[in-house]
Amino acid sequence: MHADWITYLNTQTLVDQLPTNDQAIIAPLSHLAVLLVSGKEAATFLQGQTTCDIKALIDSEPRLGAYCNAKGRTISTFIVIKLQETYQLILTKDLLDSVRKKLQMYVLRADVQLTDLSDQLCIIGMHNVELTAQMNLYPYPQQDNSYLFIAEPSQAQIFCTELQEKHTAQFVAADTWLGLDIQAGIPWLFPETTEKFVPQMLNLDKLDAISFTKGCYTGQEIVARTHYLGQNKRAMYRASGTTEGVINKGCSISDSNNPEAELGAVILSTRHDNSAQLLLVLKDQALQAKNLQLNNQNHDKIILE
Repeated sequence: MHADWITYLNTQTLVDQLPTNDQAIIAPLSHLAVLLVSGKEAATFLQGQTTCDIKALIDSEPRLGAYCNAKGRTISTFIVIKLQETYQLILTKDLLDSVRKKLQMYVLRADVQLTDLSDQLCIIGMHNVELTAQMNLYPYPQQDNSYLFIAEPSQAQIFCTELQEKHTAQFVAADTWLGLDIQAGIPWLFPETTEKFVPQMLNLDKLDAISFTKGCYTGQEIVARTHYLGQNKRAMYRASGTTEGVINKGCSISDSNNPEAELGAVILSTRHDNSAQLLLVLKDQALQAKNLQLNNQNHDKIILE
């Protein structure tokens, strides 16, 4: 993140839970970053690399998508925003550099530039606000009354100040915003979970993040086969639990009656006090288990929602 933005955030109090009322909230989405894809052949290039239909995008209307390896395993999920002839890929900052390097391998002689804008642009999430259309403001996928604001630090500070004044908006931490993503079923990936799941295991087909008519892209054959032959034996679910310990990304899940058999893994988690919300990828047989647990230090029990 840009130093000026970090300095500004240090002057704010970031609460670690969502308000119980409908108060407007602002979240600096520090776990996300922007990879800009530009050049005359940017659309064609991304069309051949991602699960979503890039050529069907409408300016300033974000869409969920994924980037897969040749075996159809999801390297990264992302939100893509088309801005005329350029594309902003919003993904977890921990994966941005590796994604940029993998994509660069396919650029070859195409007129495509991949630019890491992590230090130039701030990403802000807003919820429970009614805003009029303006530059740098976009609807947040899968969440009602939620928006993304993506701009340089000076613009971001002005925008946040106005939100606080006009809407009495409360700053919340990025981990708190993940609670909204969990409720919406948005599966952000990190180094611990990259290249482990085909997109359908992450419910990306249900989130309209996969086009089955756009044609070829990296990993498309496996993704299509999974879809048309019904070979997917895992899916993503929300869960809750009580824990005093850390829940690591990718933490495995088992049944306490058979702890040696791995039934799934944690994709996302957020915690307030001892209450945790989770997104899990589970094998079909896990739905029959009566005593699901995390394979963390305390073997915390979890309940599917």
